[in-house]
Amino acid sequence: MPGPLDGINILEFTQIIAAPFGGMLLSDMGANVIKVEPVEGEPWRLHSQFLPKESRTYMGLNRGKKSLPLNLKDPKAITILQKLINTIDVVIINARPDVPKSLGIDYEALSAINPQIIYCDNTAFGRKGPNSHRPGYDIVVQAVSGLLAADNKIADGIPQQVSATAVADYGTGIAIAWSICAALFSRERTGKGQKIDTTLLGTALAMQGSFFELDEYTKQARLDFIEELSTLRQAGIPYETILKQQQDLSGASSGNIAAFRIYYTTYETSDGVIALGCLSNHLRRKAADAIGLQDPRFEEGYDPESPEMIKKITSLQKAAKAKISAKTTDEWLAIFDIAGVPAGPVKFVEELLDDDQVLANDMVVELEHSLAGKIRMLGPMLQMSDTPLKAQSASPALGEHTSEILLNLGYTSQDIDELKRNGITY
Repeated sequence: MPGPLDGINILEFTQIIAAPFGGMLLSDMGANVIKVEPVEGEPWRLHSQFLPKESRTYMGLNRGKKSLPLNLKDPKAITILQKLINTIDVVIINARPDVPKSLGIDYEALSAINPQIIYCDNTAFGRKGPNSHRPGYDIVVQAVSGLLAADNKIADGIPQQVSATAVADYGTGIAIAWSICAALFSRERTGKGQKIDTTLLGTALAMQGSFFELDEYTKQARLDFIEELSTLRQAGIPYETILKQQQDLSGASSGNIAAFRIYYTTYETSDGVIALGCLSNHLRRKAADAIGLQDPRFEEGYDPESPEMIKKITSLQKAAKAKISAKTTDEWLAIFDIAGVPAGPVKFVEELLDDDQVLANDMVVELEHSLAGKIRMLGPMLQMSDTPLKAQSASPALGEHTSEILLNLGYTSQDIDELKRNGITY
């Protein structure tokens, strides 16, 4: 059975992570995705190459696409795009804000050729405002959005990026795919195309549940902090001190969540590390009983002001560490399974290609790359019963589909050879 986007043609002008990831998700849904990239290859191809113009970073974000390298500064390349755009349903672009118009591939230019086009324009900060002209990568957006400060990871007195993955980039890739599907649905109803604006900043803010205020309850405290923050910065107060002030405002360094942190953290076992994830008192009680902790907060007559109670609570994490370190990870998983406590082992991603849970849910696919050979990688991130998703192919080699695409547009083999000789395509 075909995927839900079978018959949809997408043209990408994308690089690095966010927009390529969005396009790959749409390819998994059955869309035909043509990726326009520089004649030398997009930067992520050239990052840590293991073969000429091939890298794992590129392969992991461009599965299922066709490669059409073009020198967009040459009028003949723009002519190719003008012929191609009439066959296209969706355009995805992530570029510096000034680039699309300068190349003639902005929404106004392309929608004039094909009014039904859906055009997804991804930028770091949006098309309006004082920062709209700025390019931005994940670490920059983490910084300006508050994500970096919220992570509370300090080294040498300054905050460090959320480095395990590019959270704003990957989140925006999902937003790109989601919004395009909605726009396609709208077009089915109205017959009209439209422009979509996605931003890394918007995604990063959406990931933070604390990005709101209650006018009657939290607004004044926030304004007081902003005033104090300005004073502290002018005085050259160290970042860690400022962070403590912000945590006191938000309750991040105190309150119920921090008080019960021992039930939402990681512990070393005798042969590894295990994570607990208890976010309700019901689950915390279960965890305490399973570990064998005497937590006074679950006992009759608990007095949070009692020095004796405070001393007992302070010693709980030390006791939990000692008890959990005495058994293996598998032993604790068995105990927590019986008790109904959310828990799991800390694993390396390399282990997961052979993980029973991952394999049982068909999360790994095997593909054949035209240059690199067999690839095993994560497949579609979701499944649908009647319109199944599928990894259509491995990522394309640079220019692998140039001739196929241009022949379909009416170019002859001789025309294509000349375009390649002149550096207009590859």
